[in-house]
Amino acid sequence: MAKILLVDDDSELSQSIAGWLTHEQHTVEAVLTGRDGWEKVSSNEYDLLILDWDIPDLNGIEILKRYRSTGGVTSVLMLTGHTSIDDRALGLDSGADDYLTKPFHVTELSARVRALLRRQSSKQFHQPLGRNNEEVLARADLAGSLLASRYEFLEVVGQGGAGIVFKARHPIMEKLVAVKMLLTDQADREGNERFQIEAKAASRLDHGNIVAVHDFGVTERGQQYMVMEYIDGKNLSDMIDNLGPPPLATGLDICLQICDGLSHAHEMRILHRDMKTANIMLKKYPDRPPVAKILDFGLAKLQGPDPGKPAASSIGRIFGSPPYMSPEQVRGEAVDQRSDIYSLGCVVYEVLSGFPPHMGENAQQIMTRHIEEDVSPMRELRPDLNLPEELDEAVLKALARKPEGRFQTVREFKAGLERARRS
Repeated sequence: MAKILLVDDDSELSQSIAGWLTHEQHTVEAVLTGRDGWEKVSSNEYDLLILDWDIPDLNGIEILKRYRSTGGVTSVLMLTGHTSIDDRALGLDSGADDYLTKPFHVTELSARVRALLRRQSSKQFHQPLGRNNEEVLARADLAGSLLASRYEFLEVVGQGGAGIVFKARHPIMEKLVAVKMLLTDQADREGNERFQIEAKAASRLDHGNIVAVHDFGVTERGQQYMVMEYIDGKNLSDMIDNLGPPPLATGLDICLQICDGLSHAHEMRILHRDMKTANIMLKKYPDRPPVAKILDFGLAKLQGPDPGKPAASSIGRIFGSPPYMSPEQVRGEAVDQRSDIYSLGCVVYEVLSGFPPHMGENAQQIMTRHIEEDVSPMRELRPDLNLPEELDEAVLKALARKPEGRFQTVREFKAGLERARRS
């Protein structure tokens, strides 16, 4: 009758439930670990999911949240020994359709399964068309695709040489997301590899100052896509261009948030390699200051166990954006987290002064200055801002031309900025 996935690490209970549901003519797939469960959920279609709450490696609530965040709409029944009202509320708030407390009788389980299957069959899985939706879908040949059936594509919010970013909405959860997609007629092999690296890197990260990636996949037409957190706001580059540098307290708060996000990436052995103001979004909130969010890990490097020994493949290739590149990036040398710290120093310099540390008539001139010239103190460039001397010292240390002269970790840089703020 129905295809059901059961995820429970209690092998005896799992066998009993699977046997009973099979007896009732359902097809049951049973797995004992959360990671196996997520692999099944993310790659197969089911009529019902039955998830145990307490699984050691990846628990049922985590699977449920991931599933709902990526657009999954199949009914979910949670099984748990938790009996408190708060736990029940957490399960339902996370997206569960029903909740069954252990121990339970199989007849009650059967009744709840039947009720959920009736509810599931009555759901209509169609995409409500938004304003100009057909025109938006045509921008990336998405009409009639499975991806288009899962989200309502509202508008194009960005487009580059080989990619496009949509603002989209989950029609059932009514949640806004950003869908980033490579255009197949313009993507080359290197572009595809970078896109996969970006998805892999971002999916490892879980931090409030990094844009969250909910899903990654390939459409039936071979288009790679990522479903990401939607940011309602502007990037730092646009803000500075339009308004100039923010007030010192605001600017420092933004910089400290960026430090927190980049520090988390480094702790997860991920180098960004393209830190710049255009890659920092400011997410707006109605009742509190904006939150800085790092995005675009397209040039990220996934490090091995020793972050001080970059892979040889990074040598001889030039990555990054000229106004923010470290001297070793410009020379095509191997880079480590201190290169990101230099680029972060360029970002902080621009946020606080309104200008990048090195300027020139063309990219080559700017890159040459990163190698050959020390950075002018912000207090000399912008005496009108009355910036503290301690702040200049911290930023200039991050911008030392030799890696050993810089802060060695982002946490050290953040501590220097905090000392300057207290002064």
